[in-house]
Amino acid sequence: MNTHTILMRIDPIRRMDRRYTVYVQPTLLDPVAVVCVWGSRRSSYQRLQVHDATTLEEAQRMAEKIVRAKIQRGYIPA
Repeated sequence: MNTHTILMRIDPIRRMDRRYTVYVQPTLLDPVAVVCVWGSRRSSYQRLQVHDATTLEEAQRMAEKIVRAKIQRGYIPA
């Protein structure tokens, strides 16, 4: 059930070196959740956001929507 997508955005001119990871995984309280983790690829600093979902299909749709939005902003699949 664990699925994930790793995206990167590298722009040397703007000194940008970022990563963005989207996971669909089970949780203890809700059936599933979409977990987004992002930060710099050069440091260990990262941020985390969790989106609860009631069904696996809803979580997968939410994850796909997030990935599409990041690709439109210049991220590429790793």
